[in-house]
Amino acid sequence: MAKTVEYQGYTIQSAPHHPADGDKWLLRIFISFEDRRGVQTGEFSADVRYATEREADIHGIAYGQRLIEGKVAGRSVKDMKMPDRPATPRFRVQFRTTLSASTKLEGTGVMLDLSTGGCRIESPVTVEPGVSLKLSISVPDLDWPLMIEAASVQWVSGQIFGLAFFRIRDAERQRLEQVFNDLKEGESLAG
Repeated sequence: MAKTVEYQGYTIQSAPHHPADGDKWLLRIFISFEDRRGVQTGEFSADVRYATEREADIHGIAYGQRLIEGKVAGRSVKDMKMPDRPATPRFRVQFRTTLSASTKLEGTGVMLDLSTGGCRIESPVTVEPGVSLKLSISVPDLDWPLMIEAASVQWVSGQIFGLAFFRIRDAERQRLEQVFNDLKEGESLAG
C-alpha cells in the first residue's frame, strides 16, 4: 500500500513487511526530511504484527507521528538531525533515468546528482512530494540499468525534484555503492 504522509516537516512513508514465516504484517516505516546535507532518511519498525497490510499501514503512520512528537520511549527522529553527522557526498552526474509509479505514471528524465541516499532528477514528468517511484538508471560502464525499487519524492521545483531512496535490493545496493566509489575515485583523480 505504501501510504505517505507529510507531518511537521517530515515525510512518513509506510512500507509494511510480510515475513515469509507467517500470515501477519509487520509495521515498517521510513521517515525522511531535507536539510543542508540533502535528504536524511531513517527506517523504523515495531514488533507488533497486524492481520492486514492496510492495518499495518495505518498503525505505521500513527507510529511515525508519535516518533516525530517524541512520544516513543527510547526511539527518536532527533538522532537523524545530529549536526556533527558526516554529510553524505553528492556527485554531479548526467544519467538517463526511467521513472515509473504504481499509478501508471511513466517517463524519463536526467539524474543531475547522486548520493547513496537519494538523487535529484530533471524530467518533464509531473510528480508531487510523497509519491513513490521506481527508478531504472542507465549508468555508463554498467552492463544493465541500476534499479531502485522505491524512492520517495521529497520536494519539487519546476521540472527538478529530489528523491530519497528507501527500498533497494541488496545486489542493487552493492552496485550503487560501486558506482558511488567510482564517482569518488574519478573526482579524486580529477582534483
